[in-house]
Amino acid sequence: MNKIFFYSSLVIGLVALGTLVVGCKENREGPAKAEKSPKVEEVGPLRNAIEIKAKEEVLHYRRESFWNDEDFSKLLELKEEFEAKEIDFFRKTIEKYNRHAVTPKIKLDESKKSTVLISDIKGAKEGSWFDFDWFLRPHTLDFIDNHFQRKEKELYWEGKVQGVKTAISIKFPYPISNCHEHVWPAR
Repeated sequence: MNKIFFYSSLVIGLVALGTLVVGCKENREGPAKAEKSPKVEEVGPLRNAIEIKAKEEVLHYRRESFWNDEDFSKLLELKEEFEAKEIDFFRKTIEKYNRHAVTPKIKLDESKKSTVLISDIKGAKEGSWFDFDWFLRPHTLDFIDNHFQRKEKELYWEGKVQGVKTAISIKFPYPISNCHEHVWPAR
């Protein structure tokens, strides 16, 4: 009886020790970081301007990214790879929130050295409000905690997202109210 107790205790102790060792190893990698778009050869924009316009049940999304000369030249050389990766990343990110990108595309503007991701978003309208979890959470943003300015028909914010200067404008065809990640018509 003592041998059974001894071996059972030994096995339980080894399992507990193994769990601790594996758990500690995983924690050394640090906390989860905000999702970051894969970039071709580590290029990154200087700044982003994001505009979202609500119309009926659909959100019209537009993100213009501005690049330095060297990085924009790299994008031109690897245009198809860049476009495919950006669109794929965008689709996968919003699909995690049960939202759908409709006909996303990327345009390059050589005169401004910018890339523009354009897409309609379906599935964000829930009842009488729009849910922006698909947009805010991957960027670790919140309408209230990050002090988005609410104008009559717009939410506006400027700051840094993943170290990149970013301006965000979300416009509606009617006066609005909002909470942390939802927007609805004001009464």
